[in-house]
Amino acid sequence: MLDHNHSTQTGKPSSLARYEAAIELSDAPDRLVQFLEIYEEARGDRLVPTRADLSFRRLARLLPDITIMERSKPGSVVYRLMGTAVVERIGADLTGHNYLNYLTETERARNDFGMAIVAEIPCGTYSIYDNQYASGVCSQNESLMLPIDNGAGEGPYQILGMHLAQNPLHYGEERDQTVIGIKWRKGVVIDLGRGAPDQAAMEALKPPLAQNEGVN
Repeated sequence: MLDHNHSTQTGKPSSLARYEAAIELSDAPDRLVQFLEIYEEARGDRLVPTRADLSFRRLARLLPDITIMERSKPGSVVYRLMGTAVVERIGADLTGHNYLNYLTETERARNDFGMAIVAEIPCGTYSIYDNQYASGVCSQNESLMLPIDNGAGEGPYQILGMHLAQNPLHYGEERDQTVIGIKWRKGVVIDLGRGAPDQAAMEALKPPLAQNEGVN
């Protein structure tokens, strides 16, 4: 692993160099770096950190915006933990629910693939996308997904999510439930040491039908 004690030309610890593209895209880079430093400290020289190794004392201020999900089979990405701030925005505690059921049909394939590469390669993903909340708020959001070992010592790993900036775009009518990812904007795939598909492979999963639904 890269040495925490050395810095890149941008002044960030070299252990975070692999995350540079995500940090540059983020509207909340300081918060993202804080989370990544905790993750990298727990990871040490291993490919994936265990939940037991994460410092929940240091994560305390970030926990409301954290989720843990589990992809046990294709088409099933179940929330195992949902932070209180995420619950409040979505308008419901989705622990035990399939995350993919809350996406538009045109975005499910891309998101299922994205979760699969985090859990199985494993690698990381960082995405900027829009949500339409049950409250009527439509906002631009950003999320980082990284693998975490629940103690099994091998994949498929659980998926640790850090949900960062939420920037309101407009306000509409209230609806029955939140729709996640009504529009995908941009993202990066993060190689943690075992390779990763490039972003073009993920973009190719976007169905042509998405343009007809205003998701482009």
